[in-house]
Amino acid sequence: WWPIVTPMTTFKFCAALQDYNWVNHRHPFGATLSILALGTGKWIAVFTSWMWWSNYPPIFVMPATLLPSALVLDIVLLLTRNWTITAVIGAWMFAILFYPSNWPIFAYSHTPLVVDGALLS
Repeated sequence: WWPIVTPMTTFKFCAALQDYNWVNHRHPFGATLSILALGTGKWIAVFTSWMWWSNYPPIFVMPATLLPSALVLDIVLLLTRNWTITAVIGAWMFAILFYPSNWPIFAYSHTPLVVDGALLS
């Protein structure tokens, strides 16, 4: 469920801030600002909840990488200047780019290991 639910829920924050910035100021970087704010809040939560309180390594609880998706969403709005095209094409590209942009984070867990002569993947 993680690659499906996360883009749908975070897209709502991006759309709200993008609407405010575009209607009032004509700045097409609302999605990037909202993702940076959500990422900052997530890192604060990771370090206070996991590292300080339970001494759990934060590398195992890294937040998702949504910045490339947010940049593409803002670029679609900048190039088209149309809400409908941004909602259809930008939201689709936001969701499609979410999963591949997180591959480098989880690459270490896909490394095969040899334990007692058995190959584990």
